[in-house]
Amino acid sequence: MLGCSLTNLAAQIRWLPKRDKILEESPEQIPSGLDSDAFGHPVLIVTRGMDEKGRVSVLLMTSFNNRNILAKFPSPSHRRNRKPYWPIDPTPKHPDTGNLLKLKDKRLMDKQYSYVNSQTSYPVRYEILKPYKSTDPEDGWVLEEESYEKLTRGRDYDRLHGRSWRREGKKPVLPLPEPVKEREEEGKQASKASSTEKTPNLAEEIRGKYMREYYQEIKDFLPWADYRGCFLFGMVDDPDP
Repeated sequence: MLGCSLTNLAAQIRWLPKRDKILEESPEQIPSGLDSDAFGHPVLIVTRGMDEKGRVSVLLMTSFNNRNILAKFPSPSHRRNRKPYWPIDPTPKHPDTGNLLKLKDKRLMDKQYSYVNSQTSYPVRYEILKPYKSTDPEDGWVLEEESYEKLTRGRDYDRLHGRSWRREGKKPVLPLPEPVKEREEEGKQASKASSTEKTPNLAEEIRGKYMREYYQEIKDFLPWADYRGCFLFGMVDDPDP
């Protein structure tokens, strides 16, 4: 069953305890990179298993204080702010995308409004996560497979956070657009023509300069996942400054 074993944890909704509680019980396991208001909330696991440190990758969840997302981001200019949030039934469909996640066995979240923030995933030790509801089975709060696949489409969380990826030292590579390839070749020829030990690698400089210019020009037309990838490589500005 999806999300119900230690070899397939993906799509489970778990509870991330308050920061003070974790510090009291397991201070060495406090997750890094999380704002204080991320604690004491549910999270969604997006990796099938744990890495060598016992961590899973999670997406943060919020209810916006049990408010509709339009109350949090009401303006048409806030469309980009609203985009990464996926509502879970019985929350109304996303006002812009129409997306709506559903739980297995026709379960409903216990709040009127619940959203998964798909913008960034965070590594968290699995053992500090608690059942979403202490009175329910641990595998009772799981996304339907179709909903999970829609949410994670185009993102291989296991490859990005798994042990084999880190051990082999592989890094994802942005595609090199044709206009940039042409300018890079010009830089290679220029480097050969004036090659000395102190001559900078013009090809690398040209690649970096024109890669950023190229992605800046097309950033407004990129899918959200591609935009975030370009941001992580320094090709575009922070989408949410």
